[in-house]
Amino acid sequence: MTKSTLLAAAALCATAAVTLTACGGDDKKDDGKEKGSSASASATASPAKPFEGLTGDQISEKSRVAMTKLKSFKVKGDMTIDGTAMRFDFAVAAKGDCEGTFTRGDGSAEIRKADGVMYMKGDEKFWQQSGEEDGSSPEETKAFTQLVKGRWFKLGSGAEANEEFPFCDAGVMFEKDKDDTRLTRGPETEVDGTRAVALTGKKGAEKQTLLVAAEGQPYALKMSTEGGKEPGSLEYSAFDKPVTVAAPPAGEVIDANELKG
Repeated sequence: MTKSTLLAAAALCATAAVTLTACGGDDKKDDGKEKGSSASASATASPAKPFEGLTGDQISEKSRVAMTKLKSFKVKGDMTIDGTAMRFDFAVAAKGDCEGTFTRGDGSAEIRKADGVMYMKGDEKFWQQSGEEDGSSPEETKAFTQLVKGRWFKLGSGAEANEEFPFCDAGVMFEKDKDDTRLTRGPETEVDGTRAVALTGKKGAEKQTLLVAAEGQPYALKMSTEGGKEPGSLEYSAFDKPVTVAAPPAGEVIDANELKG
């Protein structure tokens, strides 16, 4: 059951990462342009025109780099994967700690990663859905659901935790993706009162949109994918606001390793 739950979570995270990093420009093309006149235009751009002379891909890359330098941020959104609706709302620290909620279908779970250790606390619907997808019998699912009811399930630590739920790894979310989508710069707009520039691109049946802050640091404010098999959106906020995550009380934790065998 745990494996199926983590696979669903990993699918969510991988999709989120692809949606974001697909907006990065090609390394060689961007490097060449950044060393040329476009980079100079950026350096001398006025506050009224922060991205003057830059292409959509160059703006996207500046945003990606800015996001990698954050100490913390919040991300929330929704996606549809394999016909199942998913929602999430997380606070993430660059050092790897995170906490938030993850909803899949009718079930939801709280997620925490503190000091490199991952914990999950799902409601009854969440574990029932996981059991059904894992092929567990109704009796097995019911027994497991009762066992973890109201308790935190300790999933793993270190590299294992990062692989199982990479949403808590800012490095993974904002890493460079060679299989990128070329972006076209559009008009300026606003996101919650912040000036932003719209970048759009097409990849097959999908239309991707990235809104980048046009004042202050060029952070990604909102991203969306329309059409295709996995539509959804992400919203980023609370940049560099402190994120402190504590491990659940030991008496409320069940270690997955103790249930093996």
